[in-house]
Amino acid sequence: MNRSQYAEMLKDIHETRTSGGDVAACINKYREKYRYVYVYNDACFKKIFGALGNKPMAASFLNAVLKLEGGDCIRSLDFVDPEVPGGPYVKSVTSDLVAENQDKNRIVIEVQHRGDSEFKDRLVFYTACHTLQNKVPGEAYELRQMDFIALQMFDTYQDSKSYRHCVQLKNQDNELFFGKHRLTIVEVDKFLKGKYDADESRLANWLRAIDRINNEELVEEVDDPYLKVLQNAAKLCNFDMGYLLTEARNMTDRAYERSMDRKEARAEGLAEGRAEGRSEGRSEGRQATLDVMRKLGVPEEKIREAEAMLKADV
Repeated sequence: MNRSQYAEMLKDIHETRTSGGDVAACINKYREKYRYVYVYNDACFKKIFGALGNKPMAASFLNAVLKLEGGDCIRSLDFVDPEVPGGPYVKSVTSDLVAENQDKNRIVIEVQHRGDSEFKDRLVFYTACHTLQNKVPGEAYELRQMDFIALQMFDTYQDSKSYRHCVQLKNQDNELFFGKHRLTIVEVDKFLKGKYDADESRLANWLRAIDRINNEELVEEVDDPYLKVLQNAAKLCNFDMGYLLTEARNMTDRAYERSMDRKEARAEGLAEGRAEGRSEGRSEGRQATLDVMRKLGVPEEKIREAEAMLKADV
């Protein structure tokens, strides 16, 4: 199923549970309609690629993303706590998936659906937090190799024909300054919508396989054994009632979407209201702002906050 279908299923499960309905029947309804979950959902991605039994598959995927071959390949993985504790002045962060390879080098994966104005800051912040966790024990400053992978459903480099980007510290002459840290950005949406039919790289094959699963396309003949594991692991029947109930209660993706929608609606309401205020007076403009926000469905508490701000903006 795609992202909106998965979110709708969680919403239905949540509402069925809260209303005292038959949750099992609700879930079975979706199991009859859909074969797979949405792989890029944060929790689904963790469950599929972070399962102990799926370590070889996860290693194959990471080798494809990072273009590792031969002796540089990830041969073994250990999943570690994805949370990096904060301090007095720094908040704690939790990534989607964190692992260490056979050399204790750290690999961090983040799945990102919205390219808001803060996503680059968030990537750098997360990278900095994991850098502190990647120090060699007993050494003052020595750091291990760390790869931070961002699977993005939006474009960062709109003018680039590439959908995979490796970001490292370099000088003005493009000379590498520090090679132990790499930020690998994969623009998934660009790949799926672009003309990459001739791309037969391992990463391209992985992205196509995940897309087929998200579009409910069953592929009987799959050459890569790890893609077969992926196809099986992503089946909705593998996600039991307890798991789906927990996800329905958390509604992590939908909660984030609502938060972003409120932020965008509030900004749009303020902009439209202030534009009207310039032509009809501050008082009328302030009221127009609040009216627009109400039309957009912004919660009343946010409207009261905006009203207080506008009254102070004399």
